[in-house]
Amino acid sequence: MTIKITRRTAVAALGLGATWAPGIIRPASAQGVRIGFLSSQRAGAFDGVIAAFEKANPNVKVQAQNVPFDQLNAQIQARIGAGDTSVDVYTVDEPRVPAYAHRGFLEDVTPMRAEIEAASAPAAIAGATFEGKIWTFPFWTTSQFLFYNKDLLSAASLSAPASDPARRLTWEELLPQAQAAQRGRAKWGFAFDQNDRYYEIQPLYESRGFGPGLTGPGLLTPAISGEGWVKTTDWYRDLYAKGLAPRGVTYEQMPALFSSGQLAYMVGGIWHSRVFRLARDLNFGIAPMPYFAGGKPVTPTGSWTIGVNPKSAQKDAAIKFAKYLTLDSEGSLLASTIAPQPPANKAAFAAYLKREVEAGGENTAPFAEIVSHELAKTAVSRPRTVGYVVFEEIMNRMYSDIRNGAEAKASLERTEGALKAAFSRLQ
Repeated sequence: MTIKITRRTAVAALGLGATWAPGIIRPASAQGVRIGFLSSQRAGAFDGVIAAFEKANPNVKVQAQNVPFDQLNAQIQARIGAGDTSVDVYTVDEPRVPAYAHRGFLEDVTPMRAEIEAASAPAAIAGATFEGKIWTFPFWTTSQFLFYNKDLLSAASLSAPASDPARRLTWEELLPQAQAAQRGRAKWGFAFDQNDRYYEIQPLYESRGFGPGLTGPGLLTPAISGEGWVKTTDWYRDLYAKGLAPRGVTYEQMPALFSSGQLAYMVGGIWHSRVFRLARDLNFGIAPMPYFAGGKPVTPTGSWTIGVNPKSAQKDAAIKFAKYLTLDSEGSLLASTIAPQPPANKAAFAAYLKREVEAGGENTAPFAEIVSHELAKTAVSRPRTVGYVVFEEIMNRMYSDIRNGAEAKASLERTEGALKAAFSRLQ
């Protein structure tokens, strides 16, 4: 059974209307216990893995709760922060682990270190760690592709970009090709799918050596107003100001823009491969994410982990389910079937790559080569700091403003001031 958290209940959870009722999904059953599982994936994404877990553990029932990504952080802070025990297990975006651990929202799972290290990729374990302790179970990892529409490129007499990471395009090479595709049949030349999110924009600064925007002790000193950051943010702004990329299109709408044949090139998460290969009449390919000439290739990484509410009334069952999602190779692979994210579980990851390559045929033939190379050589995580939650929220608002025409330098200066004020309350 899946509960859909509506806007009305989200408002209630934040204390802006009716009061959230802790325990609303906690009725005990005659057969055993019930645990609540909160995530930002669409309803039904975990039905298969939940069914398999419940079959193996008939005394435990898992109640899925789904909220949009942009509401998840507010739900976690409002509900777990208030001691709500209707959430036992929940997905935690990797860079938010330090903040949640600092605020007491996570069960310390360090005693299970040996099991976690045996099953999980080292980088994913690092993402679940804060101040020497492991606070969440590594769940997924992530990387990016440059997706391209073969038919739109052919119509503009453009060659397909190389799939070999050693021969990846630079941004200086890609944008003129995107403009050429737009002069042909493409409505739009290029876009980032996560167009207002720091996660996908961070590599632009890192590629040029300008850093992630945070420095100092605990990474609580914002550093985003320097010349390099202004130059790179201007580059991002120009994508939209010059009409190469579309304004007014959200992340949720971007895959449809590409799959409907309106967009020539798109940097996006590798999970979109499945959607695109199921799209009718879409002839696409994949290549490595570009980088700036004179800089270095950098790709974003870091994905979801699984946390356990330290105030859970069913902690044993919650931990058992969390381990099934992450440390059990069969459970981990099942959890990446409907939501096709790469598992952090080492055995499941190998099976995932094989599955995705075979399912995609020619269009995704380089899938395993590119993903394996990027995770080993070019992946850079988001800053690990107790201030990341507020940092991301403020930065994402700034990128939205810039995409819609705000000037880069003034926006960066205002944002740096806002971050300093916000961080001062954390120290």
